[in-house]
Amino acid sequence: MYGQVKRNCVLYKDEPQPGHRYRQIAVVEKEGQFEVRIFEGVVQTDPKIKTECSNAEIVRHRTLNDALREAERKYQRSVAAGWIPYNPYST
Repeated sequence: MYGQVKRNCVLYKDEPQPGHRYRQIAVVEKEGQFEVRIFEGVVQTDPKIKTECSNAEIVRHRTLNDALREAERKYQRSVAAGWIPYNPYST
């Protein structure tokens, strides 16, 4: 099942250590709820993020505003933990 994406942020780690290099935080509307989904590994580039993913952390909210606040908290915590905001348009 697919959901409409309301926010999508990608971060990366520039470290020579093994493990995931990309972290994606997305707010997805699904069946009348809003889900904050956090993926590590491959960045999902499809405009409609696949909502069935076994390795995603999922937090559900009743309102879009609550989900956006949760996504911002997760984003800020990720940055504080060493993840770097990714901008595919920067050179």
